[in-house]
Amino acid sequence: MIRRILIAYDASAGARRALEMGCQLATALGASVGIVSAVSERAGPPRDDPWSDTSAHAAELHEAKVFLAAAGLEAATHEPVGEPGHMIVEVAAEFGYDAIVLGARELGPVRRAVLGSVSAYVTANTDATVVIARGEG
Repeated sequence: MIRRILIAYDASAGARRALEMGCQLATALGASVGIVSAVSERAGPPRDDPWSDTSAHAAELHEAKVFLAAAGLEAATHEPVGEPGHMIVEVAAEFGYDAIVLGARELGPVRRAVLGSVSAYVTANTDATVVIARGEG
């Protein structure tokens, strides 16, 4: 039974579809919900810079939390630092999420080979149920 749903969110079109689907699933199942937005580790501006990745991800989490609150859902937020696929799997395991909802990015074969697929990584490396939101909502 699904009691806790983790939604991966980065403000992309696919993530917005995942947020909508995660919201619908949580409402239908009476499940609690969490949102994760992973901050990639890389050289760049300091963490306290208002234009840093951390600040951008905090804004994304807030946007998603407001969306869920409008639907009557209170969401926990997670902002781990590291490779997104690994961090999504780690957060799901650490906080006991039964399901993970994430969006699919439409990558061509070359970009997929170079960048990898977060959804493929998550699916292969978690014990949670994985739902991949596809299409145009």
